[in-house]
Amino acid sequence: MAISRIVRVLGTRLLIATTVAISPGLLTPACAAGYPDRPIKIIVPFTPGGTSDVLARSVAEQMALDFGQAVIVENRPGAGSALGTGVAARSPADGYTLLMGSSSALAVNPALQDDLPYDAARSFTPISLVASIQNILLVTPSLPVKSVQDLVAYAKTHKLFFASAGTGSSPHMSAELFQSMAGIEMTHVPFKGGPQALSEVVAGRVNLVFDNMPTAATMVKSGQLRGLAVTGARPSPMVPDIPTVASQGLPGYDVTVWYGLLAPTGTPPEIISRLSEETAKILARANIRQKLVDIGTEPRSMTPEAFGAFINGERSKWAQVINKAGIKTAAR
Repeated sequence: MAISRIVRVLGTRLLIATTVAISPGLLTPACAAGYPDRPIKIIVPFTPGGTSDVLARSVAEQMALDFGQAVIVENRPGAGSALGTGVAARSPADGYTLLMGSSSALAVNPALQDDLPYDAARSFTPISLVASIQNILLVTPSLPVKSVQDLVAYAKTHKLFFASAGTGSSPHMSAELFQSMAGIEMTHVPFKGGPQALSEVVAGRVNLVFDNMPTAATMVKSGQLRGLAVTGARPSPMVPDIPTVASQGLPGYDVTVWYGLLAPTGTPPEIISRLSEETAKILARANIRQKLVDIGTEPRSMTPEAFGAFINGERSKWAQVINKAGIKTAAR
């Protein structure tokens, strides 16, 4: 087998071309049927360099090597994640345009905005989850609490303020679900981004914040903020000594930012299966898993059916939280 690989970066596009010389007898039935026979494009509805971009490029590189076809990562940021997600939804359902979808685009924004250029429940066919990221519940060190139970008790007798990276962001949604399940009421202080929100909590002007890995883990390890809990169902490998919210009196609490591959509705089932199997194979590779763990994510594949059920559950959960809190955002 002879393999040559060319990687070129053009603007916001990553082109990975792979040439494979291989005996016809070694071709799988899916390859023998002709898919893929031309380049595949993965749309990322965010700017280059972010988590979803790194995930897409990691998958694209390995997929190109395995498929013997070029894979292009195309960044289409704008309107939050709505622009690129809408472009993917309107693309041909032939397996050659995929979306690196996110929890914000597919589970949170549908309840926040009425004018999305796609239908989160109908525009896409799930392929596989790729990775998720936990948040950490961080408090300013001067706050006299050491656990979730302490915080809930304190909030019932004191007015607390929580920061976020903006209305509808993962830190905001984490806090809304937290106070809903805990039966407390805190005041939301939205900022224009995560760094500003964190700096206000470090300075003690705001009491607490939920923030993403790996930044949140760094704040805990440096002693700038106290980490009370991680938001996922299991402790995080990045901060294994910090317990989950669920284990501290709020069973069922589970919040992650997640990313996964989807295709436009109508994409042939055999292509969806082929892509799902390929994604699972990629995520099982030790070098890929370590790369994704190093950026704070927890790689995990799912079958199309399991991923679809997961998305539906997430969309239902966040719709309930958002509707109960009366949150809406204007078109972006």
